[in-house]
Amino acid sequence: MSVLVLPAQFTFKAKDSLDFKAVLEWFDWDNLDQDVVIDVRTCKLANYQALALLLLYVWHLKSKGHAVSLELSPSSQDSRQSPSDMWRRMGAVGWSQVLYERGNQFKGSTVKPLIAIRSRDDAATALSKAEEFAKGFNVEYEKTLQYVLSELLYNTMEHGQRWFNNNRIQIPSIIQFTWYEKRNEISFIVADLGIGIKKHLEMAYPAVEDDLEALRMAIKPQISGTFGKLNSYSGKNNAGVGLYISTNIVQKLGSEMYLVSGQGLLHVSPRDITGKLLTKGWLGTFVLVTVKLTDKKLPVNLHEMLSQARDAALREIASREGKELADKLVVDVGNYFGKYAENKEGAIEIRDRKLLPSLQEGKDILLDFANVSSAPHSFLSALLATPIKSLGMLAYRRIKVTNATPEIRETIDYIFDENTA
Repeated sequence: MSVLVLPAQFTFKAKDSLDFKAVLEWFDWDNLDQDVVIDVRTCKLANYQALALLLLYVWHLKSKGHAVSLELSPSSQDSRQSPSDMWRRMGAVGWSQVLYERGNQFKGSTVKPLIAIRSRDDAATALSKAEEFAKGFNVEYEKTLQYVLSELLYNTMEHGQRWFNNNRIQIPSIIQFTWYEKRNEISFIVADLGIGIKKHLEMAYPAVEDDLEALRMAIKPQISGTFGKLNSYSGKNNAGVGLYISTNIVQKLGSEMYLVSGQGLLHVSPRDITGKLLTKGWLGTFVLVTVKLTDKKLPVNLHEMLSQARDAALREIASREGKELADKLVVDVGNYFGKYAENKEGAIEIRDRKLLPSLQEGKDILLDFANVSSAPHSFLSALLATPIKSLGMLAYRRIKVTNATPEIRETIDYIFDENTA
């Protein structure tokens, strides 16, 4: 039996900022016994959004065939709710019924609602709840919350699906709202256990360096859409501008948005957009948004925001079409050399015909080793040693490698070290 004890503090909040590290590092995705007990009793402080992720984790364990039980503290009459009480208040004690009975929903508090998202009807319920929260405030908040939420809900329904038991049982996405009445602040989290943004983008692009690059790409216009993909996945021809516009709206509202997918974290603040790679990430994707409600008149209305954002999107697309491909050379190694990349003469030919001229033109290089299971040192050295030596230490910044096996990655690292010493 595996006993997972929730830490004393299971919250994103760290003083005046948010930090996901402690929560994300708690989740153990592998190497658990058949029976799993999650002990919530020792946890003294939590927030609802972190507990919503715990719910998805419970569903993940069930999908892997684990028997899961939770140990909760007895209900308390204390005005300060314990994490066990918060779990009950969300209705999360009904997690099994919601997972296995498709029409079931959580039966929790109306002011801390937790909603399973499987269908458009569930999304409509969530949008109605957002409207209820924003009622009585500036009407633009209702419109903008509806827009941002509808985009996030669409994305999670489109890309966050996960099934188990021979595709008979769907793991829903979830959305959880919290209204901090004293601060006139709404926080909501939309989370799933889907394929993640990086894998989604790689259906259309030959290589994405890592989860952080995937997030940065996803908030650009016409990147996360389905243009140009001739497969069943692309039937909708998604426009790919919704997330771009949503991040613009969040910034104009003076609000905060955190996007986490895999090991990537992107923070959209009123001032800037920053990101980093996490030591331990999330299996799918989640977005956390915090909106300060105010009676003050917004600087622009939703129609103006959308118009400005779309104009900016069109300008960026027009600029990128002629420039982005010119800035980077992507080489799909598997396309040239197959599963076993061993042709040294071919490596020299690609090096001289593509890599070296591209570097001289100022382009960066991205080598995609997807579907390549082996590549000997002689092949990799023939391909990379001369370009690395020509750049010196700049090679670490201008030559990137993605989807390489640990063995190939280790050999490439040795060639970098050998030729930059």
